[in-house]
Amino acid sequence: MKNVLLEQLNNSDLQWLKTHGERKQVPAETILIEQHHPINNFYIILKGVLVATVVKNQSRMGRIFAVLEEEQNLTQEIIRFKPGEMFGEMSFPKTSVSSTTIKSLENALVLVVPAKQLGDKLNQDLGFAARFYRAGAILLLDRFNSLVQLFLTQKMGYIPPIQDVPLIFGELSDSDVDWMIYSGQLEELQADEVIISAGRQVENLYVIMHGTISVLVSEEKKNLLNSIFMALENEQETDESLQRKIARISKGELVGELAFLDASLSSLTYIALENSTVFKIPRQKFLIKLEQDMGMAARFNRVVVMLLSERLQSLISRLGYGRVTYQIGQSLSENKLYEDEIDLATMDNLTLGGARLDWMLKRLKLKVN
Repeated sequence: MKNVLLEQLNNSDLQWLKTHGERKQVPAETILIEQHHPINNFYIILKGVLVATVVKNQSRMGRIFAVLEEEQNLTQEIIRFKPGEMFGEMSFPKTSVSSTTIKSLENALVLVVPAKQLGDKLNQDLGFAARFYRAGAILLLDRFNSLVQLFLTQKMGYIPPIQDVPLIFGELSDSDVDWMIYSGQLEELQADEVIISAGRQVENLYVIMHGTISVLVSEEKKNLLNSIFMALENEQETDESLQRKIARISKGELVGELAFLDASLSSLTYIALENSTVFKIPRQKFLIKLEQDMGMAARFNRVVVMLLSERLQSLISRLGYGRVTYQIGQSLSENKLYEDEIDLATMDNLTLGGARLDWMLKRLKLKVN
């Protein structure tokens, strides 16, 4: 795997991490981050291999069924980390608990940076934040794509939708949204219309303003290649029969944002499930803006990290490994963080994001008229 940190961070960024981090020897089988516990540090692997695992069937009913099915191993490996990779970055977009346990498979060497210091640096240095969040997003995208393949092999249903989409717009500034309004345009989609095809270049960033979009993925790489040639021969956008629906996304979500991380062809197909309205901004125009406006780049890359983090959490949950969520009738624990719990700061951003999204839609309607 390419060294994302070396590619995305500059020498000054790396020097800051080195100065504020501590090199730590980690014996084999040492747990650095525990599932369902807060993440207090950011880690860069310098030597050795670490693994992320999840425990299945966290609910009482799930444990009962596991016993009935004589399932002995409730833990599954989902990700391996090698030198040059980082983890713990999901804790910075918002306060959350870890969805995985991360431990060393062998003697390892890591650079440990306290979350508080890194958080302060991200808030104070927009250039560093833009580069750091971009690096984090690229790594999260790679992990998400790996988990999608696991998801496909287990023949699961839909990936759960993101519940806090308005929070995304709460992270952007009024000037960011204002620029988006003047740089893009509304587009009406008919049911079954394709806006992004697997195997094609992504040309636009889309914000769903109304309606629902279906997300499809090819179950095998050979099918993806075959579908491209069939589409060319039949002058169709995609061969849906060779792809599988894995998610539905609706108002407020972004489509095509991953093209800002990876210039390769899209691995997913997006189709309107119903008559829908999207707001589109040309990808090239957006890229130029992000190069010129470091503040917007930091905020947008942070939004992409948030999106990928939520999708990763939802996928892990859908795979059957569960989160620590509040159940009706149970006693709340003051010493436990629940993964569906919303703190006051997040609630403020949800309110702001929802209002800003509605404001954006009203401004766009005035622009059209």
